Amino acid sequence: MQSSIPLGRIAGIPISANWSLLPLLALLVWQLDQVVFPATNPGLGGGVYLGMGAIAALVFAVSILAHEFGHALQARREGMTIHSITLWLFGGVARFEGFFPSGPAEIRVALAGPAVSLVLGGALYGITRTGVVPGAPTTVIWWLAMINLLLGVFNMLPALPLDGGRTFRGIVWAITGNLRHATRIAMQLSRVLAFLVIAAGVILAASFGDTVGGIWLAFIGVFILQAANIEGQVTVPAESDGLRTAPTTPTRDAAPLAHGNGGRVARELMHPFAASVTPSSPIGALIGPMTDAAPGTAYPVIADGEVQGLLVREVVLAMPADRIDTATAADLTVRRADLTVVAPDAPAAIVEQAVSQDRWGRALVVDDGILVGFIGLQDFRRRPVTP
Repeated sequence: MQSSIPLGRIAGIPISANWSLLPLLALLVWQLDQVVFPATNPGLGGGVYLGMGAIAALVFAVSILAHEFGHALQARREGMTIHSITLWLFGGVARFEGFFPSGPAEIRVALAGPAVSLVLGGALYGITRTGVVPGAPTTVIWWLAMINLLLGVFNMLPALPLDGGRTFRGIVWAITGNLRHATRIAMQLSRVLAFLVIAAGVILAASFGDTVGGIWLAFIGVFILQAANIEGQVTVPAESDGLRTAPTTPTRDAAPLAHGNGGRVARELMHPFAASVTPSSPIGALIGPMTDAAPGTAYPVIADGEVQGLLVREVVLAMPADRIDTATAADLTVRRADLTVVAPDAPAAIVEQAVSQDRWGRALVVDDGILVGFIGLQDFRRRPVTP
């Protein structure tokens, strides 16, 4: 069974709903039916509260979709390609191909989603103040107004992958001109905030008796903690634990394939990753970008916050045509255990030796546990870059 249900396309963007969205909607309907609406509109029949809750939950899902479209449409204005939008347990996610072209672009894309939520919340709240809509419908509209305002404000917490975290990283990136440095700072702040949210959830449950609210808040904190690492890996992909590493000092067997690399090091030869994929990413959607990409291109395959391996251009292009429509990245992933890793400051001669001995003719460049790029055999045949 697929993890997501296709819902169609809007403005050319594929829309789907993950199965995990169902528990969220069910919990919302239950809370609205049993707690919220009986308190605000006492005396109505149970069936009325259930209907109000179902309508409110479904419209809230549409509000999340509008929030994600805010991101997607702004990203399209920035020249980015939108892969898809998926609704799931913790809201929604708009997936882009590649990455933001600049810090200011990331800021604009990040702010677009909360802006949509705040405008929706404000407009719905304005409707409740007109007095035109009577009784129970007003309560539903008021709840939708508050939840959209809360969605807009909560997403501005400066923690990746929330919009506030992306905004913060974009600001640091714009100031320093260094995406990797901005990502590190944003991830450190995200971890601190995640632990604070988890602690707040525990206190809410233990000291104030709100068990459901406390557990939910703690889950959000855990989500932020895990997703911040994933976000960092998507930008400057993941940790190198378990990967085969190359030596950092020359050996007698070193036999460079080309000359002219002199005192150069790995960071001067590497390519940054243009994008990452998940194991379930369809090859049919990747074949076009891979065909147009330069020889040696590879995408990290990330699942549950860890790099599972690489999706290599040559492997993708070699897939038989009759399998492209059904294959996923998982079918073609080069496993992480088969990959070679070098440090950014590793001498070019050592990296060249490691790459020449690697089955796939590549080495991953890892800096302080963060995957920052890769090097292929063809990179040692390029002319040295002059200062």
